[in-house]
Amino acid sequence: MSAVIQSGKLDTLTKQNVVKVIKIAKEVEAKEAPRVISGGEEEKVSAICLAIWGDLVKLHNSLEKKILQVHEGSKAILDNTSKILTSVEEAKTDTKDLASKVNKVTETMDKIASDTNSYQSALLSKPAQTNKNVIDPKVLSDMDRKVRQILMDIYNKDEDNILSKSLTAVIEKANETIAGLKCASKLKDIKVIMALKTHGKAVLLTLNSKEVVSWIREPLNEEEFLNGFSVESHIRERTFNLIVPRVPVIFNPSKEKHLHKIEETNCLDKNVIRKAKWIKPMGRRRLGQINAYVIITLSSADSANTLIRDGLYICSIKVRPTNKGGADRHPGTGG
Repeated sequence: MSAVIQSGKLDTLTKQNVVKVIKIAKEVEAKEAPRVISGGEEEKVSAICLAIWGDLVKLHNSLEKKILQVHEGSKAILDNTSKILTSVEEAKTDTKDLASKVNKVTETMDKIASDTNSYQSALLSKPAQTNKNVIDPKVLSDMDRKVRQILMDIYNKDEDNILSKSLTAVIEKANETIAGLKCASKLKDIKVIMALKTHGKAVLLTLNSKEVVSWIREPLNEEEFLNGFSVESHIRERTFNLIVPRVPVIFNPSKEKHLHKIEETNCLDKNVIRKAKWIKPMGRRRLGQINAYVIITLSSADSANTLIRDGLYICSIKVRPTNKGGADRHPGTGG
């Protein structure tokens, strides 16, 4: 029994119980020592000891097996806990990476939105002043020349008919008439620099300033000028045509409210648009056509130049009109 205890394979509780059994056995043996044990009794004692020994061995083996299972279970739990902690750390790292990527995506989306707003603002805003150079200088020169011209129909059939005079005499007559107008002294260097007779019994005068033309076209000044230059004559209104591409077919050029809407949207003077018409008749459009070309006629060269330079909004669509050739052509003027 002592060998079993000293083997170190029993746990504390089992060792205590074994020690108690040994102590009780020794006490019994001490009390019954004087007694002579017969051979038969000795065999019984040995059998009991062997049975106890067998039980103790079984108990030891069972306990050792249980302890081993608990140890293996604890080790498995520790291993799983370690794996879980590792997975948690990996998840934290992945979460940080994901958050970083989300931030980058958000920054990119914000930048795209900002760029989109910038592009939209650029599209909706008027071109910078430097875009004036986009206009062909020849077009500007032609428009400037025409805005300084006065085209008059001559109806006087008297001997003093202006059409019977030389071009030099026409120029002199025009300058004399202008010099005699009231308030003419307020404008400096007013003069006609060129004259041209047309086949349509008209005279085309070119002055040295568009401001002078505007001044002469004022009702009272115009009447006084015509009476002094050629009685019963009439000054034609000069107009300027623009070709406008990609105009939505929902636009109706025959409706005045559509023309006024264009003036209002593009900050033009009221009634500066005299008329508009489709270049191609509506009956010749292809099936499903949504845009077409329009000719817009304006009474102001400045407005025409502005639209060529800055573009034009029609039906919420921005388009780029082009010059068709300045003012309307008049027979024989070459203009």
